[in-house]
Amino acid sequence: MPHPAVPLNDEDRLVLRHILDLAERSERSFKPLYSAFLDERQLSMCEAALRSNQAGNFAMLGGYSQAERRVIAFGIDDEPDAEPPFKAVVFNYPEDRHLSHRDFLGSLMSLGIKRELVGDILVGNGRTAVFIMNTAIPLVKEMTKVGSCGVKITEDFSDAYIPEQEYDELRSTVASLRLDAVISAWLRLSREKSAELIKSKGVLHNRVMTFSPSDRVEEGDRFSIRGFGKMELSEIGGQSKKDRIFITVRKFK
Repeated sequence: MPHPAVPLNDEDRLVLRHILDLAERSERSFKPLYSAFLDERQLSMCEAALRSNQAGNFAMLGGYSQAERRVIAFGIDDEPDAEPPFKAVVFNYPEDRHLSHRDFLGSLMSLGIKRELVGDILVGNGRTAVFIMNTAIPLVKEMTKVGSCGVKITEDFSDAYIPEQEYDELRSTVASLRLDAVISAWLRLSREKSAELIKSKGVLHNRVMTFSPSDRVEEGDRFSIRGFGKMELSEIGGQSKKDRIFITVRKFK
């Protein structure tokens, strides 16, 4: 199971039991088995549990290399030609209609499609790709509108349709390259409040959950906090006359 410092709620425990059960069943049956889509926090939690229980080989698949929401796959080494249980569905619509992530997710939820059946939603200009578990695709293919905007469904996804993530850039100075200092600069909190937030909610630091304010950070590291979004420490500069360190962070939209 995960490190004892990681607080688990009832939903977390259900997810972990299911994942460990999938790993055991796949090992017994020599058949590939897959979870539903999990978010980054759940993936980190499950990966820690699987490694702690020496669950054997598993993979995390999301449809493209930078995917945030992924399924955990077991036993696919024994069947290298096994197809993942999801596909990318592409919504096509007029380029002058600016639809958001929330528009697509809301339309999918209104059909009764649960969140765990939906992977990443890549919103583009007139084309948006959504990764959907195969069981929900028949419902999705019946969609003709997202909100009030007419859409046409295709399955011609390619990596060329992956939009670059938008961000705002923030320049600041920190006293040290500790996690609490960088989170403080990102969220414009005091160091004390930043440390309390890390201890209470945890931070995904390069996809690994931590509750330690004193963790060291490096240029290129990525962070996310549930309810606060995501950011990257894109640059570490020199020092000011007061020995503070110049940093640049990208706050992802």
